[in-house]
Amino acid sequence: MQIPKGLQAMTSSTADTLQAERSKAAFSVAEMNAFIVDEQMRMQLTKVERLLLSEPETFDVRQVYFMSRTEKMDHALKIGRRLIELMKEGKLTGEEISIADMILDINGPFGLHRAMFIPTLQNQATEEQKAMFLSKAENYEILGCYAQTEIGHGSNVQGLETTCTYLPETDEFEVHSPSISACKWWIGSLGVTATHAMVMAQLVVNGKNYGPNPVVVPIRSVEDHQPLPGVTVGDLGPKFGFNAMDNGFLLLDHVRVPRLNLLQRYITVAQGGRVSRPKNVDPKVAYGTMVYVRTQIVRNMSQVLAKATTTAIRYAAVRRQFSGKADKRVDGESPVLDYGMVQHRLIPLLAQNYAMFATSQAFAAHYAESMAELNRGNFGPLKELHATACGLKRWTSDVAIHGIDTCRHACGGHGFSQFSGLNEFFGNQYPNIIWEGDNYVLSQQTARFVLTQVNALRAGKQIADNQTTQYLRAHLPGGHLPKTAPAFTQMPVADLASNSEAQLQLLGFRAASMAAELADSMAAGQSHNRSLVAMQRLCDAHSDYIVASYFRRHLRTLAPASPLAPTLNKLATLLFLYVLEQHSADLLRLTVGAFSPAQISEVELLLAQVIEEVREQAVPLVDALGITDLRLNSALGRSDGKVYENYLEWAMEDPLNREDTGNAIRKQWFEKYYKPVLHAAKNKRDARL
Repeated sequence: MQIPKGLQAMTSSTADTLQAERSKAAFSVAEMNAFIVDEQMRMQLTKVERLLLSEPETFDVRQVYFMSRTEKMDHALKIGRRLIELMKEGKLTGEEISIADMILDINGPFGLHRAMFIPTLQNQATEEQKAMFLSKAENYEILGCYAQTEIGHGSNVQGLETTCTYLPETDEFEVHSPSISACKWWIGSLGVTATHAMVMAQLVVNGKNYGPNPVVVPIRSVEDHQPLPGVTVGDLGPKFGFNAMDNGFLLLDHVRVPRLNLLQRYITVAQGGRVSRPKNVDPKVAYGTMVYVRTQIVRNMSQVLAKATTTAIRYAAVRRQFSGKADKRVDGESPVLDYGMVQHRLIPLLAQNYAMFATSQAFAAHYAESMAELNRGNFGPLKELHATACGLKRWTSDVAIHGIDTCRHACGGHGFSQFSGLNEFFGNQYPNIIWEGDNYVLSQQTARFVLTQVNALRAGKQIADNQTTQYLRAHLPGGHLPKTAPAFTQMPVADLASNSEAQLQLLGFRAASMAAELADSMAAGQSHNRSLVAMQRLCDAHSDYIVASYFRRHLRTLAPASPLAPTLNKLATLLFLYVLEQHSADLLRLTVGAFSPAQISEVELLLAQVIEEVREQAVPLVDALGITDLRLNSALGRSDGKVYENYLEWAMEDPLNREDTGNAIRKQWFEKYYKPVLHAAKNKRDARL
């Protein structure tokens, strides 16, 4: 099957239209990319993409959309093996392999070995244990996974049933799954890959439970890969997405491991069963791997959303529908991106995307500073770090995952095609709102921390100085709402939109007010369960403030006369107005300084105006995010704008259409299915003759 020759060229060339959009740029795309994407990420992406493109026979993912699950896993293993070889050849680092996984969006079975097994050893093993396990893990002599979630216990880590019981007579631990609900479940890299599992289990010594702690359990032979005695392990089967990963299950039947297999940097079990901890250690330090992974999720979500916004905005800019319906007059049909409803769906996502990039850089620095303090024996920053990680993981993954879905819808019917690059991608990224803490549950962690600080202020206690307590102190004297409305709540919206400091004050005041009101309700007897919905809102308000603060902090690093500043400041203002518009009820119900309906109307009108202004820079802004065609893997979002030509060519690559396979398949189906149906009546008539 071939495309007919001599087809007329499109009268409104999508490639020319995309180029015209680029010509509107009010800034240097290269300079914007250098500012919004951190230098290390840019260098890693350039290096890794160059390497991947040099070996298309291994790293081509164009055919993934035609593959079965088994074929995807086989392809992912082929890619994973080659990446490991390149690392051992000194051409890639372990971190750059993770970058390759992100570029290719084919998260294979080696992924959790790097993402969770190795970091847990690095952060929670003693030097002796690192010599036992870490060097082998880093050299891929053993393959690991992180086995925390159980079929009956996901977010409730304290409720895990798997036990790790010390046996003094043999100086061993016995790791056991006592029930079906204790079966480890959803564990990435476990289904067919891992030789070792980092099992989170209830540590029991001399009859006392010391809570969940990580223990290294060998589960498969490194010689023949067969399950070891007492181990029942397997793959979970097909999923909504992420099907190149072997998520698995694990049951342990009184499996014994040496005492030193329990990671003992923060808890020590000596021979004979004496338990000790370093002084001033927060027991939650054992959850350090989860905080690390949430930090990585925050970083990755900016890149994830960038792929979706790039595809949708480029395609909306070149796709034309209807004449004379948009406000702008054009010859022929109007670009879809000129329609207000499309703009309202996509342009705020672009502002959120830029805020994510700034947030990921600032939060990565926050994490590094906190871990340095932790390594010095100062566990003070841990609680605030954990609360911020929970809130930002929720905020960034919610925005990114729902953003991908919005971008799919904005592409119209073609968004339903795998060739849009957004469907397989949506399924692969969807777990981010569930794993490493379900987002609804995580919000409680953040809200509880904020409420604890409010109650401490009310009790006159000394509290740490951090980004959370700073806005609470500023807006809640003594932990209570002020008697009079702050000036920034009474400002005309147009003045707010031009005053970045007032914007942050209003967002901080919104979160502080919600925290004070919830603290009042709970102090008056409202149950925790009845407070959960308010906790979700408080977490979102807190995170809106943190993200806006990080964004503005990053913008302040620009030179005063930078040509990037006008567009970036407009994006930050758009984000602020969008938060107000989306959460107008929060402003209307403020106990002190409530907005009026007229102010909300002002917000809506000004938001629409700013969205229209940013729309003119939308294509240059997504170009500046730096998402290459290799990463997009999309017919609709390609950088040359030749959408429909490539869309048709891609469809021709389907095995049903290819000349080498299609004819045989269609002939077989005709004889087996179509012919009996089509000829049934004729055959019946012939039989009567």
